[in-house]
Amino acid sequence: MEHNDIVVGTDGGAGGAWAVRWAASQAARTGARLRVVSVHHRQPGTPTGPDVSGRERAWAVVTAAVADARGGRPALDVRGSALPGAPGDVLLAETRSAALLVVGSQGRGALASALLGSVGVHVATYATGPVVVVRGRADTAIGTVVAGIADPAAADRVLAAGFEEAHRRGCALVAVRAPTPTPAKASPAGLGTLVRADVSETVTRLRTLFPTVPVEVELTTGNPADVLVAASRSAQLVVLDAGSAPSLDPVNHHLLLRADCPVLLLRDTL
Repeated sequence: MEHNDIVVGTDGGAGGAWAVRWAASQAARTGARLRVVSVHHRQPGTPTGPDVSGRERAWAVVTAAVADARGGRPALDVRGSALPGAPGDVLLAETRSAALLVVGSQGRGALASALLGSVGVHVATYATGPVVVVRGRADTAIGTVVAGIADPAAADRVLAAGFEEAHRRGCALVAVRAPTPTPAKASPAGLGTLVRADVSETVTRLRTLFPTVPVEVELTTGNPADVLVAASRSAQLVVLDAGSAPSLDPVNHHLLLRADCPVLLLRDTL
């Protein structure tokens, strides 16, 4: 598999179907190849032997999903795979080589239980590459791209991805920055100026690469998770940084469970 592939996992449920459609649209935007993956268990008692009925069901899911992804996009390069194993492990392995892994926020059967009851959270937590969790208004083509910046050190990565996604969609970018708690000797206004400056400098530089993308920087003193969930209600996509550690901070975890649009989690793979 090439590193520009978009891989989408589906179990045939409603969440998987929305994930497939979102991934197909993203592949069409980027010119990437799309690969649809469904996972089935191995036959109990024979670790190396496949569960034939499970494999057949998985291929049926894949066949339907490939047809759904290709519908209305005859030029889209779509492949399908039915893979044996534990769903979480299989999908995590895909993040090592895919340009992007896409999963739904709801699932059923083996995939749902393997992902701790919330499709995407497990994969997003341990992934080594970028992951989109498709949830909320998954089919919307109206609204902004929101770049949520909690750590100034990640501003470049989050804003660069945000600009690129906004450019692809022909929409505006909103950079949301929640400052750290105000030091006792610093005024809120003075801190706000510094926080806005650390984002605005990056925005100014990136605007030279994406001059047609309208951009707004919003500074908030509210709870970052609540602010970003509110912003997601009028957005097409929220972009967040997940760092490099195999964990999710509370803000990212909250967005994966509550956002009203798809969420893109970036990883620091350095």
